[in-house]
Amino acid sequence: MTVLFIHGAGANPSVWHFQTINFKGSVAVELPGHPNGSGMRTIGEYAQVVARQIDERHPILVGHSMGGAIAIELALGKRELAALVLVGTGARLRVRPEFLLRIKENYEQGARLLASWSVSGSADPILVDRIANDLMKIRPEVTLGDFIACDNFDRMDRVAEIKCRTLIVCGEDDRMTPKKYSQYLHEKIEGSELVIIPGAGHGVMLEKHREFNQALESFFASL
Repeated sequence: MTVLFIHGAGANPSVWHFQTINFKGSVAVELPGHPNGSGMRTIGEYAQVVARQIDERHPILVGHSMGGAIAIELALGKRELAALVLVGTGARLRVRPEFLLRIKENYEQGARLLASWSVSGSADPILVDRIANDLMKIRPEVTLGDFIACDNFDRMDRVAEIKCRTLIVCGEDDRMTPKKYSQYLHEKIEGSELVIIPGAGHGVMLEKHREFNQALESFFASL
């Protein structure tokens, strides 16, 4: 089975570094504009892009935040999937107005604000700098478009239609998409599994990559 990792808003495929080196043959998808090309303005448009990369494969989709919304959209589109892993995401994604304002007015400040919100309070400052620097590699208009797409995303009334095997992972200290978002997905998606990783924030796959990879390995082994 092919594993496709889908990054979140303003990010790039390198956020999956610790996963692609661990899961041989896996692919980290580069969404348009991240950093090459032009970004999209809706989750549906991004989902169409990823759908073309799936081709005839029946992959395991692993989506983080906006990437999780894209994965939900594909699953609801009756795309044949081997399984679904939703990381730090929700059936509905609301964005703090402060984030949008900072991105518009001072992108560097916005990137640093977003980076600080992406980890737990105990995170290494080096990780915060790395996330901020990665955000700065993406053009401001692309990151803004991503967060607008997230803010408009709402599938709360449909996620119960997802029938494929699903793992839901969340950092216990996630402030961007608090664990109640993951708990809602777990309640609505029949047969889903929920793993909450202590000491991790929104970027759980970076901050606690060993624990995150172990959760994926256990889930993959059960398929």
